[in-house]
Amino acid sequence: RHIGPITTEQIEEGTSHRPPCRFEEFSVKNPQGGEDGNNSITVILDVAHNPPAMEHLVAKLGATHPTKAKRFVVGFSSDKDLAKCSQLLLSIAPDPSNLHVVEASNPRAAKLEAILKAEPRLRDSNFDQKDRSITAQVKYALELTAEKDEVLVVCGSVFLMAEARKALGYDEPRDSDCISEMSGCHIKPQGQENF
Repeated sequence: RHIGPITTEQIEEGTSHRPPCRFEEFSVKNPQGGEDGNNSITVILDVAHNPPAMEHLVAKLGATHPTKAKRFVVGFSSDKDLAKCSQLLLSIAPDPSNLHVVEASNPRAAKLEAILKAEPRLRDSNFDQKDRSITAQVKYALELTAEKDEVLVVCGSVFLMAEARKALGYDEPRDSDCISEMSGCHIKPQGQENF
């Protein structure tokens, strides 16, 4: 089947779109009101979750935002190289206080303690032993990002993205609680699930 010639403009248009959470860049309203004229915060969502992907993310951040400080909200799956991924983030944000470590509510997610043990410098990062919610750290990171005129990057496991997107104001369809609890466990829910 012949569909005709494809123009350079069509190629550029087609390749300009990225799937969600793959260096997805957007702006959110500055929660502090932007009194200094800065009414929005640049946010980047990326599911970089292993060393090669993290290296690519670090390089792309350096190329696209070379002069702006970065603040990260990060969580990983337990089967990833937690130390190497954390070290790569610390290479672009050397002050651990610019990292907010979270634990996704998924059985495959790395526990907060495992991340901190894998890279001891992260003990000086932002995390909360009692409230491990992604939402809490995203909101805290947004406040600090606005205050310090930084770029906010939410990265790591795909398991944290739905909650992060919701905390950032996205109102989009989500899996039911039952499906979310069972994902990645190889467990089938008992009874009928309404979709």
